[in-house]
Amino acid sequence: MSLVEDVIGCLQEKTRLLSEVERVTESMAVVPQEELLTCTEKRGKLIDEIKLIDDKLREFASMNNEIRSVLNNLCVKSDLTEELSKVYVEVLSVNAVLNRINSNDDVIKNRIEYEREKILNKIQAFNQGGEAATQRYYKSLHGTGDLTAVNISKDIKI
Repeated sequence: MSLVEDVIGCLQEKTRLLSEVERVTESMAVVPQEELLTCTEKRGKLIDEIKLIDDKLREFASMNNEIRSVLNNLCVKSDLTEELSKVYVEVLSVNAVLNRINSNDDVIKNRIEYEREKILNKIQAFNQGGEAATQRYYKSLHGTGDLTAVNISKDIKI
C-alpha cells in the first residue's frame, strides 16, 4: 500500500470515529441525566482512538511535505495530483464532521450546566430539609426553637 493510501485510510477511519463522536454528542442533549456520564466516557474513548490516528497522520506528514500541506490545508486544490486530491477530499470530510461537532458543543455544555444546577438545587433542598428537621428535633428536646446560641454542627456527634 502506498503512503497516500495509508493516509486516506487513516482519514476515513478518523471520519468514521468522529461521526460516532457526533452521534454520542447529539444524544447527550436528550438522554436522561443518568446516562450523561456513560456518554461522556464513550466520547472520551473515541477521542483517544482519534488521537492515535492523529499520531499516525503526523508521522505520515513528516515523511512527505506534500501530504503535510494537504493535511494542514495549506495547499491549492487545483495544484494537487489526482492522488493528493483524494487526500484533500478526505480532509474536507474530517473537517465537516469536526465543524458539526463544534456547533453542538454549546448545546451540550448548556445541558451539562443545567443538570449540574438541578443537582446543586436538590442538594440545597436536602440540606435545608435536614436543617429544618434538626431544628424540629432540637425544639422537641429543649422546648424552644431558638438555636442562635447553639451551633448544631458542633453539638451533633456522629
